[in-house]
Amino acid sequence: MRSAIIGACGMLGLGGATAEATEVKTAILGYTEPDRVTAIEAIVDGQHAFDNGKIFNFRLVYDALTGASATGAAPSSLAQTFTRPSGEGSYRVAPGETPLDDTFRDTRMALSAGLTMPLNRVTNFSFGLYGSGEYDYVSLGANTALTRDFNQKNTTVALRGAFFSDSISPEGGRPVPFTAMPDEGIEKAQLSGDGSKTVMDLGVGLTQVLNRSTVVHLNYTYSDVNDYQTDPFKMLSVVDPVTGDPRGADAYLYENRPDARTKHVLFGRVAKHLGRDIVHLSYRYFTDNWGIDSHTFDLTYRWNFGGGKYLKPHLRYSDQGAADFHRSFLVDGEALPEHASADYRLGDMQALTYGLTHGRIVGDGHELTVRLEYYVQSGDSHPAEAIGVLQNYDLFPTVDALIFQVGYTFDLME
Repeated sequence: MRSAIIGACGMLGLGGATAEATEVKTAILGYTEPDRVTAIEAIVDGQHAFDNGKIFNFRLVYDALTGASATGAAPSSLAQTFTRPSGEGSYRVAPGETPLDDTFRDTRMALSAGLTMPLNRVTNFSFGLYGSGEYDYVSLGANTALTRDFNQKNTTVALRGAFFSDSISPEGGRPVPFTAMPDEGIEKAQLSGDGSKTVMDLGVGLTQVLNRSTVVHLNYTYSDVNDYQTDPFKMLSVVDPVTGDPRGADAYLYENRPDARTKHVLFGRVAKHLGRDIVHLSYRYFTDNWGIDSHTFDLTYRWNFGGGKYLKPHLRYSDQGAADFHRSFLVDGEALPEHASADYRLGDMQALTYGLTHGRIVGDGHELTVRLEYYVQSGDSHPAEAIGVLQNYDLFPTVDALIFQVGYTFDLME
């Protein structure tokens, strides 16, 4: 690992600089939703500091996901049969159950690296590159930032920018929006070419030291996303206006989302040193032109003990409003909307996370952490617009998950 870091620094023209310190953080995370998705994630995060003030950092992430994913189709009093995304094979869902595609499989590898350079005593410039790949999705990006200290380094202002170019080549192709799911062995109507989109992020941040024990962070981020943003694997049920059951032929239509999205994020955090312990309290407000608004509160308390040991309780709550085009289903005989999606991630929902991290120093420059958290997400299970038999079913099943992580931080050299 040390050789790899030194080699990367040499490629950046930093091979002749003397290192003051190198720190590497590693973690293995497990995430499981009972009867749904299970994920394993491995992370290596490194930082290599030089005596000339330059800092090289990198991150390597590997994800493996498997399990069952909600398709967006509504439950029914009848058994339902769905064609798999590849068009080869099908699966059945029992009456009253939420349709889940149990063929969900994915792996992702992501690598990012960056360099921070001092321009003068109070100004730093940084830039970085990012790349990730899945079997059907590729993302490439670059970022840059400029920070400047004021007020005897008690105030720091940061300007940030990033650009990403993504492309998707889903199994079975990109379906034409609002076309019907075909029967097994029949090719779906497809859009030509690969789906691509661009993301541009611009941000400004302020860090202010209020006193010897209190620091405040404020950030605003503007994001502009363009081109293909529809999920090619999600669909909506078209139901009978009286019974609420699928209408039969052409009962499942592929979703359609807008191809332009503008996001605004306001974030604030207060870090307070309480003598021995440290508390972090943050608030995040998100809004976009799709109609989604969300509020997120996050609280952590680091309870320090002797011998380099600590406990860190964590509590996070989020409340999200639905996108303007989010629908639990479509009604037979009504005109199709311009955009529609039944993806619960775009719906009205609340989420709560709580857990505990234990950390301890296990040697000079070495730290071991263990984190266990529980996540639960809920929404409007019985919306007022439910028709017929749909009034008897849970249209937004509660999703819960267990999160377990082991982390290890160490110094490679001094």
